[in-house]
Amino acid sequence: MGPFGVALSALLAADIGATTSRIKRNAALCAVVAVLLVTAYVFALIAIALYLSAAYSPVVAAASMAAALILTALILIIVMIALQGRDRKLAEERRRRSMVRTNLTMLAATSILRKQPLIAIGTALAIGALLGTGKRRRPNRDN
Repeated sequence: MGPFGVALSALLAADIGATTSRIKRNAALCAVVAVLLVTAYVFALIAIALYLSAAYSPVVAAASMAAALILTALILIIVMIALQGRDRKLAEERRRRSMVRTNLTMLAATSILRKQPLIAIGTALAIGALLGTGKRRRPNRDN
């Protein structure tokens, strides 16, 4: 592999280590932030329920809070379903475009092969030569 390959692999290993360290740190900080936000949300709900129970009866306050949370959850479910539908349509469009590109490539390749077979053979040989240059056989020095 040579000294250049060793240096490059060491650089990549250091980069991967730094990236995983950064990802772990960010995940831990995001978890702490999520816990704090959930706690703040719970206390906000308690405060709203206490305020409503001062104005109305505790049963009405709890029922109105439950109804508001159920309505919010239903709205979020509808948004999630709409986003999944959009993602499905985008994935289908990407798949269709990929298939069109593949078909056009195959059509061009067969057209070149039929009309100019020497160019197709030359191109195949050139690609084979380029792919084969990386594999050099070392002479056997045991003899």
